[in-house]
Amino acid sequence: MKSPLVSSLSRRLTLTACAALGLLLAPALPARAQVEGPATAQHPAPIVNGPLVQDFAFLTGRWRGGIQGGLFDEEWSQPSADTMMGMFRYMENGKVQFYELMVIEASPSGPELHLRHFDPGLSGWEDKTAPLTFTVDSYTESQVVFVNADKSSTLTYRRSSPVELTETLEREAGGHKGKQQFAFTLIQ
Repeated sequence: MKSPLVSSLSRRLTLTACAALGLLLAPALPARAQVEGPATAQHPAPIVNGPLVQDFAFLTGRWRGGIQGGLFDEEWSQPSADTMMGMFRYMENGKVQFYELMVIEASPSGPELHLRHFDPGLSGWEDKTAPLTFTVDSYTESQVVFVNADKSSTLTYRRSSPVELTETLEREAGGHKGKQQFAFTLIQ
């Protein structure tokens, strides 16, 4: 009878050998390809050409900034499972004014940014079945521009240094154009 230690080591070596063999036998994907969802013989997985969610890792971190009388925090997770999660909190006079919850998710046409706004107590602003959705308009290694379907709003994230992130919101409504800029400093 094998000891538990020998049995555990044997199991690990077998799994490692199987994983290595799988890597050797698996067909290589192009460096810019991304496979979405389960593939079957009848329905092969779509391949996305263009940015991957991982291309936006420059957003990762805890960010803080402020404007006249207000303080804001934004936090983005590391890319994982073709998604990134984000949150934004705006405070004035020591009280939260609103929150945003955000995700960047892979889709067959490329990454999409979905976001929702909430009052304190998490009362939602948007229809519960329709988050605000933005697609990638352009990107570089340190900037991404998201645009909504009717092109009335753009959201640009630009990392200008290891500790600086700028978010610019441009909107057009009722014939009026507006632009808000949020400058963040990395705090963690």
